[in-house]
Formats: sequence, structure tokens, C-alpha cells
Amino acid sequence: MRFADIIGHQDAKEKLRHLVHRDRVPHAMILLAKQGSGGLPLALAYMSYIFCLDRTTEDSCGQCSACNKTHKFIHPDVHFSFPVVKFGSLERSNVTSDQWLPTFRTAVQETPYMTMSKWTGLMDAGDTQPNINVKECNDIRTKLGMMTYESDKKFLIMWLPEYLGNEGNRLLKLIEEPTDNTYIVLVAENQDRILKTILSRCQTIPIKPLQATEIAAYLESNYEVPAHQAVQIANLAQGDLQDAIDMCTGDEIEYSDQLINWLRTCYALDPSKINDQIQSIAKYGKNEQRNFLEYTIHFLRQFIFWDVTKQDVPLTEKEMDVARKLTSIINIDKAERISNLINDAVYYLQRNANVRILLYADSISIGRILREK
Repeated sequence: MRFADIIGHQDAKEKLRHLVHRDRVPHAMILLAKQGSGGLPLALAYMSYIFCLDRTTEDSCGQCSACNKTHKFIHPDVHFSFPVVKFGSLERSNVTSDQWLPTFRTAVQETPYMTMSKWTGLMDAGDTQPNINVKECNDIRTKLGMMTYESDKKFLIMWLPEYLGNEGNRLLKLIEEPTDNTYIVLVAENQDRILKTILSRCQTIPIKPLQATEIAAYLESNYEVPAHQAVQIANLAQGDLQDAIDMCTGDEIEYSDQLINWLRTCYALDPSKINDQIQSIAKYGKNEQRNFLEYTIHFLRQFIFWDVTKQDVPLTEKEMDVARKLTSIINIDKAERISNLINDAVYYLQRNANVRILLYADSISIGRILREK
């Protein structure tokens, strides 16, 4: 992967390039990036840039022998570590990233902005909590203590060090006193879940979330999503490109039309019409149901901000037209109460509540809120 393949993050790219140009590459670094915003792609591009035999001031060449291997994640001097679960008939204590590496390589090539939920799905983890175990830590020390094979550098990318637990203390000496030309990049999403002993020994580079405009442009260009829908999805994704991709590759849903129809039906308080409306929402897959409800929360929050400040908000013109129409029946208090109801609905939906019963009850409650004087 090259820097050019990553959308946005110009400041982060420049900082990483600068470290290489000035020969100040830290031996241990944490790239701290929100889920789905590009922490892993940045680490991969940075690694390729360091190994490239003919890099430019901007990027790896993508053609040299080193690039041919780093871009396929098969360079013998590059090692990967990530949370895993049991593999085949092996005891869990004996399973490391090595067993799952072919699956990981394929997953990252196809989905570079991969989230933990997607990864656990690929491993068919079920309710099992992935982790990075003792054997993995010992193997890392062995691998990085060996001589190099093809280059003068050794590199470790650990995705989600939050899953290390106390086993991470086994890596402290390696992180603090690595062998020459050994580089460790930890790609993290939650700084609070990383061992403080590790945090204190690494240089942390925070990565800003992707902008909604960057995500929207990417969806329009790569997934042929209509502009207004791309903006809706990008606002809803809140910097998570993978979440945005998942939303736009599902069934196409015009959320704003669905929302206004639902609110009108709620206001009418006609049980038969409410039931028909709920049936139309229930036909969506679970992800689409969640996306619609989260879109409703997002819309109501933007509505509240706009109603209070009269400032521009990240809503399309069509959505703003809906917002203006709603001012006759919704005020700030009502919008907040409805938003709280929907937020609870998302929570229960994720725990396999019956969507028809859940939304029917909420529709009645929303209708009563809308009718209050």
C-alpha cells in the first residue's frame, strides 16, 4: 500500500514522510486512529515507504523488489501481530497470528479499513473474545531478535495492541531497547486500553478522523453513490470509512424520505398505518435498520443545533427542507426526547430485540410526543 492509496490524512502522511527523510524514525510508535479512519493503511504505507528501494519524496515507488513484497504483506523482514481466536485443533494458548496470517493478508488487501467486528466475523469468533497471548509475545521477541533476511531492517506492525492485556509487559524491554534498525508500529484505536508501561515507551502520533467531505467524495467516486446520499452516509459514519462503505454497499435507502414518512405516520397515531410503516422498515436487514435509526438520531441532533443557532449544519438541501417542515410540530425538547427514544431502540436492536414490537411501541410514543401542545 502507498500513501497515494489512502484518502485524506495529508498532515499524518507528511509527518511520517518527514521522519524518514530526517532519519528520525522512532523505534516504537503508536498510530492512534479512530476505527475505520485509516490507522492500519497508514502503518502499511509507512512500512512500504521505509523499505522501498527507490522512494520519492512523496511515496514508495510501488515497483521495486521490496515494494512487490511489502505491498503484498509477504516481505520476510516484516512481521504482523493482531488479535486472534482458536484455530483448528490447536489449543488456544498455542495459536498466534501466524496461523491466521493468510486470512489477515487477504482481508487487509480487500478491506484495508477493516474493523474489529469484520475481523472477528472472518475468524468466525462467535462470542469468543480475541486477544494477543503469551506465546505471541514470546514469538515477537524471537522474530525481532533474529537476523534480517533481505534488508537491513526489521519491522513489526501490531494491529490493536489494546488486546494485549498484561501480556504486553513481556514486550517492554524489546520496545525500550530494540536491536538496531528494528521498528515497531502499534496501530491503536483506544489509548485508554493500552498498558501505560507501553504508552510511556512509544511515540504517539494521533490521527485525525476523516472529514465527511472526504468520505462523501470517496463514495461518489468509488461506489457511484448519488451525491446527496453520499453526504448522508458520510455524516452518519462520523469518520469511519469502513462503516460508510458498509452502508453504501447495502440496499439503497433514502433515509430522509423514510424518516419524514415515519414521523408523519407517528403523528397520525393510526395503528394500521403505523403497522404498515413498521413493516416497511422491518424488511430491511439488521444493518440497514440500525443505519436508519442512527441516521434519525444524527438528523435530530443536527436539527436541534440548527434550530438553536440558525447556523449551517451538515445536512443536504433536501434534509434542510425536511427540517424546515418539521418546525411546525417539533421543538428542541421534543427532538431531544425522540432522539433518546431512538438511541434506546438502537441499543435494544443490537441485542436482538424484535424490531416490529420495538418500533411499534416507539412509534406510539413518538406520536404522543409530537401531538403535545
